[in-house]
Amino acid sequence: MIVHFGVRTTEPVKVAYKELKPDEDVSTAVSELLSKMTEMYHQHHTTYDHSMIVYYDPPDTPGGRKEVLVPLPWDIEGVDSKTFPSVRAAFLVYEGAGTPVDVYHRRLEELIEHQGLERDEEIHSIEIMYVPEDLDYTDYTIEIMFPVKR
Repeated sequence: MIVHFGVRTTEPVKVAYKELKPDEDVSTAVSELLSKMTEMYHQHHTTYDHSMIVYYDPPDTPGGRKEVLVPLPWDIEGVDSKTFPSVRAAFLVYEGAGTPVDVYHRRLEELIEHQGLERDEEIHSIEIMYVPEDLDYTDYTIEIMFPVKR
């Protein structure tokens, strides 16, 4: 179910990050990064309300470049960090797993076309998974962003 969509410009954000190897599993990488952050700073990972996956190449590209990011409230020694830049993007937020993600990707492409926007080629897409307040809740909220030229 689509919750919200449109075009927006994000603010730069300080993040912990891990660049993934071509065959590395995204979910495992996010868990490992959150575990490392928890270990280094002695807070449970639910302190963080979301994690991000940045696809520099289309997700199905063999050997495609991607990284996982978790916003930081402050620097954590021992965790690689950087400032992720401001991005202008078409975005779509959805809940539930009943609809294939490709449907949402097509809807986002339609939005870009309808708005007369042009995709920015530097980053293919960004996926953000928001942590639910109730961790037993299985229908996570996901945001997909397709960067567009300014």
